[in-house]
Amino acid sequence: MRDRTKVNAMRSGVVVVGALAFGYLTLQLGFKPFLEKAQVSIDHSEPTPSPPSESHPNSQL
Repeated sequence: MRDRTKVNAMRSGVVVVGALAFGYLTLQLGFKPFLEKAQVSIDHSEPTPSPPSESHPNSQL
């Protein structure tokens, strides 16, 4: 009886891990177009201004 309980617990764990992996892959495939568009818009956005360097005459320390 104890062995059956252990096997059932392991089987349940495998099912849960499989369901989580399937859900993760589903979300990745489902949101892939939106994630790619967001990445492209971030890449094409204006670059942030660099901090003033020491060689620049108007830089303040």
